[in-house]
Amino acid sequence: MIKDHLEGLLRKVERPGRYIGGEWNAVIKNPARAKMKIALAFPDVYEIGMSYLGQKILYAVLNRHPDLLAERVFAPWPDMEQRLRSAGLPIFSLENKIPLREFDLIGFSLLYELNYSNILTILDLAGIPFFARERGNDVPLVIAGGPAAFNPEPVADLFDAFFIGDGEEGFLEAVLKLQKLRQTGAGREEMLRALAALHGFYVPCFSPTHRLQETGLEVRLPPEQGLWPIRKRILSSLDSGRFPEKIVVPDIEAVFDRVALEIARGCPQRCRFCQATNIYFPFRIMSPEFAVAKACRSLASTGYEDVSFSALSIGDYPFLEPTAAELMSILSPPKISLSLSSLRPSGLSSGLTESILRVRKTGLTIVPEAGTDRLRAVINKNLNHREIMEAARLAFESGWRLLKLYFMIGLPTETQVDLEGIVDLVREIVELGRTVIKMPPQINLSLSSFIPKPHTPFQWLGMEREDVLEEKQRFVRSGLRRQRSVRVKVQPTPVSILEGVFSRGDRKLGSVLVQAWKRGARFDSWRDRFSFSAWREAFAAEGLEEKNYLGPLDTEARLPWDHIESGIHKEFLIAELERAMRGERTPSCLEMSCLDCQGCATGVRPKKRLARGNEAAVPGRKIGRSGAARTERAETILSSAFGEKIDHLVRYEMIYAKTGTARYLSHRDLTSHLKRAFRRAGIEIAFSTGFHPTMLVSYAPALALGMEGKAERLEFKSAREFDPPRFLRRLNRFLRQGIRITGLRRLADAEPPLNKRIVGMVFSLPLDSEEVKQALAARKKSQGAVSQDDGDFLRREMEAALEKAGESGIQFWVEKKKRRLFFRLPEPSRSGLRPRDLVSSVLGLEEPNFDLTREGFILTNPPSGEKEAVPPPS
Repeated sequence: MIKDHLEGLLRKVERPGRYIGGEWNAVIKNPARAKMKIALAFPDVYEIGMSYLGQKILYAVLNRHPDLLAERVFAPWPDMEQRLRSAGLPIFSLENKIPLREFDLIGFSLLYELNYSNILTILDLAGIPFFARERGNDVPLVIAGGPAAFNPEPVADLFDAFFIGDGEEGFLEAVLKLQKLRQTGAGREEMLRALAALHGFYVPCFSPTHRLQETGLEVRLPPEQGLWPIRKRILSSLDSGRFPEKIVVPDIEAVFDRVALEIARGCPQRCRFCQATNIYFPFRIMSPEFAVAKACRSLASTGYEDVSFSALSIGDYPFLEPTAAELMSILSPPKISLSLSSLRPSGLSSGLTESILRVRKTGLTIVPEAGTDRLRAVINKNLNHREIMEAARLAFESGWRLLKLYFMIGLPTETQVDLEGIVDLVREIVELGRTVIKMPPQINLSLSSFIPKPHTPFQWLGMEREDVLEEKQRFVRSGLRRQRSVRVKVQPTPVSILEGVFSRGDRKLGSVLVQAWKRGARFDSWRDRFSFSAWREAFAAEGLEEKNYLGPLDTEARLPWDHIESGIHKEFLIAELERAMRGERTPSCLEMSCLDCQGCATGVRPKKRLARGNEAAVPGRKIGRSGAARTERAETILSSAFGEKIDHLVRYEMIYAKTGTARYLSHRDLTSHLKRAFRRAGIEIAFSTGFHPTMLVSYAPALALGMEGKAERLEFKSAREFDPPRFLRRLNRFLRQGIRITGLRRLADAEPPLNKRIVGMVFSLPLDSEEVKQALAARKKSQGAVSQDDGDFLRREMEAALEKAGESGIQFWVEKKKRRLFFRLPEPSRSGLRPRDLVSSVLGLEEPNFDLTREGFILTNPPSGEKEAVPPPS
């Protein structure tokens, strides 16, 4: 059982909270009762994967079905990979710690080509052959989906099947079909044939390949049976009960740690470089009533303090300003903030900024992409210099001191003038900020290299050489060197080159991937882990060159991804390429008549009446009657405060325990969990004032990662009167396993704050744990004291260690019946000796935090009736 070995695995890895599971809203089912077990695998670390909305949606959709069990698996960081290999243990799921190979189906999310090497790590740790052709009936089916699956060929040999399109639209259908076949005893081939017959599924083993003489690329030929070409599945409406509300709340900080509400999918703009525009086409929106109700219910079930409106082009959501205003009228009292994904300047208004700023100032991103209006016309970026400057002015006048700007270099037809335009535009924004806010604004500039991605009008163009791109990066950085408030972050050119190769590649790249993995390729999207030399060696070993995949292609040529249809006609993409070369703009989908365009074949049309400027769009729309009812329910959920309201703030002291797997959470992660539990429980905590209000909670000295605490303490302020027993029952319902509230006391006004009342701490070390017994035996042997009593030996060693450290204020004693060593330290400001240092010096334990327990605190004037934490023997 993995659970029996978990302790040994977690003691020596970075951020052990990645692997413990048990988070709030995690779904724990009985595996023995499941008719089909699905592992949702994400090929990056926990905190990246837990930010991905697609996995959250599938997790909810699958687990709602009573016969299905879906659990999460993330790529282990190299230290955990090594620990698993050293212990001979397989990779496992978070929920029930099931070895990956014991699932019936493994579904990988393919978001980014530079995660491909992590797929091999996961498969190898599971004991699953890399190549689909080598897997038998005793191995789970391995399926992939996500945006990178729109060119599946570089990894086609690794997967049994690919799902193309919106996962919630077709993945459940496929799983249920496979479940029925599995119950009849169907073999692997029969199940794959069933998948090939489903709309949106591509099964590579049934499609032969052909090498083109003119390009040298491998392309797929139609199979003998099954659907061809592969057309993506499309969810027609976002107003669906399938969108999750009870999302899993990560126990360690995720990259995007908030409720992410997808109020629109797809993008009506026609940016010619943007792959997402076409693969997520058509543009669909969530109704404002549904959006407000979903946001509020999700916030109530998670306890998050931030909600984000998510979309490729958030400014094209026709009801953005009234929806934000409506939502913030509900969220302002409980101090919940609203943030937006990158916003086109034309979508920024004074009303919208007012809504965003009602609670706290969240980030603001402007995406010019190019340095001149000419080049923005080439790439069809519907944005000009005047709009950019107006948006920056509005941001500065609204109180922002920091802006994020995104640009690309290496775009088609780019000249030196366009590069100078980036430098000049950033300088202008800095000067504008200096004028408006009377100081240089902070500008975080992100500079990436253009990659001609599949399914875009630019897919036939080549990518610039590595040396040319690096010279352009140097020019921009040099031009802004004197702008001290500007921070330039560049995507390393080798990373962009490799992304370009695998996004445009063919089937031959699968063997290159395996070769690179064998040479140590892991987490290639992480700058400090990326090794281009390993990849160059892998290409050389397979007799391939990167440049063969980055050159221009003829528009008449067959492409490796032609059998995957995004819904946009190829003829339209070619016409867009021609318009780009002429510098002509194309109207957005909402502005253009479908009869005039005829560029798509999806059967789902954007609602033209919602176009901005159209009277039918009703920009000032109020939420209707049914929406008002939903909103009223949402307000009730968020305002269900616990305790009796009083007219002034009072202080409370709360005592809690942190034990079991919860001890693998850092102090920062613990504080986030507790604050969100307060929100979930409806316990109102007072907030500080200012632009970034925070809960008025103060903590005792932080408990070290890995250490248990039996009587931890914190103080908070509230304008509510709480009954302690009811408070404990209420809050404990909203905490993860291992964290329990054991006491609550209202503090008198005259009582000093917690940090002034703590004068000492009591710690203990179990003498019968395996690690301590081994360390104690080794220490006694090294001292020639094998026959000496453990207690006597420890007393002697402790006295020597304290004398050497010059510590006279530390007490210690051994309780033989409890088989524990106790020691009492002064509060931190009076002693620099940490418990772990003391134990390490006495026993030589490498990671003593995982064996230590903080029993409690010594207080000045402790409240009557409260027992001292393990008093020393008289």
